Amino acid sequence: MASNEHSTLAESQLHNPKGFSTASNNSYLTKNSAGNLQWQDNRTYTYLSIGGFHSSSGSVGDYYAKQFSADFHNWNQTVDPQDATNGTVNSGRKWASMYSELVCPVGGSITNWKIMHSGSASADWDLELYKLSITDGVGTNADLTLLGEKCDLTNNASGSAFVEIVDMTVTGTLTVEANDVIICLLRKQTAGSKSIFWNSTLTIVWDS
Repeated sequence: MASNEHSTLAESQLHNPKGFSTASNNSYLTKNSAGNLQWQDNRTYTYLSIGGFHSSSGSVGDYYAKQFSADFHNWNQTVDPQDATNGTVNSGRKWASMYSELVCPVGGSITNWKIMHSGSASADWDLELYKLSITDGVGTNADLTLLGEKCDLTNNASGSAFVEIVDMTVTGTLTVEANDVIICLLRKQTAGSKSIFWNSTLTIVWDS
């Protein structure tokens, strides 16, 4: 039997696998769907479910956030993302504590937001995703940054019998940092008494 079989070689005589020298740090070797070896980034994904309902005769352009009570699915809290300051209904601490969906543990990027919606016929709504950077011990103005693009949810069919799935356009600001909070808001774009029901999955890939 040969004396230089791989199983008997000393650690110092073993070589790294193919592609090791050019692979990114913090990556791993896998066999892809085509049956080939491929180096993949070793990243963690989060799939965040965000959903709810809203029904009102509010004005066109009004923003709504989830209700801070036992019924988190009822998005009936009127808010104003352009005036999120202390001393008003939209104080900085209130934005951070009451309306956030997630506190980011590390930096990362939004890679997809898939939304299913239904509701009143001929109703137009926007779902908007924001990030808010938090400074410990400070509750001053909440400076919100839009993530991605506004999602247009338009029901052109038969009310609650209509169901559509849309994906957010993945452009614009997509990155988050550790301690950023993610906030989702609903904006009414059609006059009259209208309702909307939705569920969604937000995909985030973390940097480490």
